Amino acid sequence: MHRLAWLLYVDGQLDAAEETASRSIDLADNFDQSLVCQCHRLLGNIYSSKDETEKAVDHLEAALSVAASFGGYLHQFWIHHSLARLFSYQGRFDASQAHIEHTKSYAINNTYLMGRVMYLQAVVWYHYGKLGEARSEALCAANVFEKLGATGDLEMCGDLLRDTEEQVGALASEGELPGTVLIPARVNFPP
Repeated sequence: MHRLAWLLYVDGQLDAAEETASRSIDLADNFDQSLVCQCHRLLGNIYSSKDETEKAVDHLEAALSVAASFGGYLHQFWIHHSLARLFSYQGRFDASQAHIEHTKSYAINNTYLMGRVMYLQAVVWYHYGKLGEARSEALCAANVFEKLGATGDLEMCGDLLRDTEEQVGALASEGELPGTVLIPARVNFPP
């Protein structure tokens, strides 16, 4: 049932995904803590997509608590990843950066996850208007994904690099030097 909830989320059917994930938690509550954790993370992502920040944070923190109870480091990586993304969209860059640091600690021995941290950091720099840093971090992530053959992730990096170059070009055409400016555009994250 939780897989259906993820599919509904990816398809943009947020209300149906919310209902399905909530039911999955009710059904699995005492049996499968990993499933409960995944559903809370999904609900956090759903509420984040709906701009319901308080509910998103509540569910992501619940997911962290459940993941810590059974040592689910991979779950903790993705939960901190979701929190960093959420805070970045809100312009809370210190909070976002703190969660990026947590993701790094869970990605140390996993090249793919480290690439995802690099991409996430690039997106946060992009949102913060640090375009040079965003470009550099996106290039590092692209290098990782290219070596791994992760074409979908490599395409995300390419999209971010194009967006970054467009922003630099737009600022240059206005006679501004690219510095720290908030850029409201969202970069799509895969679930």
